[in-house]
Parts: sequence; C-alpha cells; structure tokens
Amino acid sequence: MSEINCEETKRQVNEYLHNELSAQEVQDITAHIANCDSCETDYDFEVLFNNVIKRSCDEAPPQELAQRIIDRIRAIDSGRVEH
Repeated sequence: MSEINCEETKRQVNEYLHNELSAQEVQDITAHIANCDSCETDYDFEVLFNNVIKRSCDEAPPQELAQRIIDRIRAIDSGRVEH
C-alpha cells in the first residue's frame, strides 16, 4: 500500500466513484478516505452530487434540443463558429 495524500484523493474521486482505477489505487484511496475526515466529507458530497445528476439526467432531451446541440457542436468543430 502506498501513501496517498488529500490532493491526490480529491483529484481521483470521480474515477474512484466510477470504478476507473486500478485495484491498488482503489485500496489506497479507500484507506485514505477512512482515515481523513476532510476527504470523507468531500467523498460524501461527490456521491450525493453524482446521485442528483443521475436522477436529473434520466430523461432524454427533446429531439429539437438534441438536434440544436449536435448542430452547434458540428459548427464549432468545423470552425464555422467561434467557441
């Protein structure tokens, strides 16, 4: 097990929540969160925030809105519109 600090824990919390880390990284972050009140508070907030986003994003956007977004992305990507 390697030492992991608060900065590293906070930087990787989203990857941790989405199971995108190696087994060793998960183990290191889990151990850090268990022993650091500040990081545990930040982790709890991220869990809550991700759950709110998940609940809010269950519905597909209206087709017209989705098409406008796609058209805008394509225009920006092609250089026809500035960001």
